[in-house]
Amino acid sequence: ASWFGFFSTFFSTFAPAPLAPVLKKSTTLGLTRTDLFGGNIASVTSNIVTRFIMGVVCDKLGPRRGLAFLLLVTAPAIIGIAFVQDAASFIACRAIIGMSLASFVACQVWCTQMFSSSIVGVANATAGGWGNLGGGLTNLLMPFIFLGFMSATGGNEHLSWRLCFVVPFLLHIG
Repeated sequence: ASWFGFFSTFFSTFAPAPLAPVLKKSTTLGLTRTDLFGGNIASVTSNIVTRFIMGVVCDKLGPRRGLAFLLLVTAPAIIGIAFVQDAASFIACRAIIGMSLASFVACQVWCTQMFSSSIVGVANATAGGWGNLGGGLTNLLMPFIFLGFMSATGGNEHLSWRLCFVVPFLLHIG
């Protein structure tokens, strides 16, 4: 559960990247390279700040509750990104979603508590690696998810890219 939560946050945080060519079109959201870059910076910055906070949360509430809280508190922004109409809203949603990458802290604390000191390094490396795999799989799968929605909507790019965010949302609440 710890690595899957971490995996889902990577999936949701990196979901917009493979959709960038579609998000730049004037018929969809019309984002510029600067807008996309701003979203990336907002995502990373919020993650850094939230990781410090997550350490305290894990110490006070425990990693399971901390991870669950983080997944649930950032889930609305994943659905929210599907409803944005401008760059500022897109960047704000990216900042909130980026906070979810602080799940790394909960994942590592949880694994450290679950495994003995003789194998905790391997457990943490495995959980971290499987979690990070979410970013790679996102780049691989989101274009196919987009194509699936394109087929389902009769080629409506504007609706299809928005529907793509249902997948990371379901991962967060699942």
